[in-house]
Amino acid sequence: MRTLAVLPSRFSATRFPGKPLAAIAGKPMIQWVFEAALRAEGVDRVVVATDDDRIASVVTGFGGEAIMTDPALPSGTDRTAAALATLGEAFDCILNIQGDEPAMHPDTVAAVVALMRDQPDLPMGTAACPFLHPDDLFNPNAVKVVVSDQQRALYFSRSPIPYLRHPSIFQADFRPWMRPDQLASFKRHLGIYAYRPDALRAFTKLPPHPLEQLEMLEQLRALAAGMPIGVADTPFLSLGVDVPGDVPAVEALLRERGLAPETR
Repeated sequence: MRTLAVLPSRFSATRFPGKPLAAIAGKPMIQWVFEAALRAEGVDRVVVATDDDRIASVVTGFGGEAIMTDPALPSGTDRTAAALATLGEAFDCILNIQGDEPAMHPDTVAAVVALMRDQPDLPMGTAACPFLHPDDLFNPNAVKVVVSDQQRALYFSRSPIPYLRHPSIFQADFRPWMRPDQLASFKRHLGIYAYRPDALRAFTKLPPHPLEQLEMLEQLRALAAGMPIGVADTPFLSLGVDVPGDVPAVEALLRERGLAPETR
């Protein structure tokens, strides 16, 4: 199975302009994502799909490959499809790894590739990790996914799903009531997708779905259209960077893995 990893990366993020070039433990954010994808088993080629010459210049500067895409494209998935079309090569699996996930673990990427390799009839795949702290269940930026016994996504939400029916669930002191086995029932969705080429092209032709627009979660468009999404389990947390205030937590996670120097 020949696999292409595409890292959509745009400069004009509303809450964090120039985000892909922000320094994370001494390196541009996009370089962390690129290097993780490059180290992942089963990935044959890695490209950054961007709409900005500044990002392209930095990527080529650290030895990466950049592909220019139309700034008017509405999403990272559209940018991924555009990069595939520009390359004009045959791939069996295309990964969309969000360019603002500098702590994406190579083993997580490899797990998604293995999922697609082992289930050739699966049109889409993604990954999820455990929740470590009950507080994170109520963070809307920590997306939750519920899966079937066959490891297919049933639904994604910014709300805490499944619902834990306990009288203290919405009270500040509910956490002592949550047992470890209850916390283990929640899965945290990570910012990586895999597509078959035909599924990627079909997805980009679908109109936005009302559920997608309510939750601001693009993957709900695929579920609403009846497109199965397999979910690979990984033990490795990946933190997205939405605003500058997210950077310290990401750097702490990278230091925990021995990838970034300790601060003094």
